[in-house]
Amino acid sequence: MRNIERLLTILCLGGSVLAGGAHLLQWLLVTPLCFAGLTMAEDYAVRQQIGIRTWPSEGYARFLFGTNLFRAVRNTLLSTGIFVAAAGVTSLL
Repeated sequence: MRNIERLLTILCLGGSVLAGGAHLLQWLLVTPLCFAGLTMAEDYAVRQQIGIRTWPSEGYARFLFGTNLFRAVRNTLLSTGIFVAAAGVTSLL
């Protein structure tokens, strides 16, 4: 899953540069949707592996969900900043 997350991060940041240069505001929805989907898919996979086990496993699933949610927000804010910077640079040029 971490390889998928790295790939999504690289693609979303690169896409933010291109979309910011083209002033495509719809792109701002792509990053949160991608990372929300990844968060939900990983949470589902972990909960399927846990099955019927003791409560610490459920605690791990909640911790993992919170960590992935933080990464989704972080990457969304980072992509938005890069989008705005790219849009500003192309407007100045």
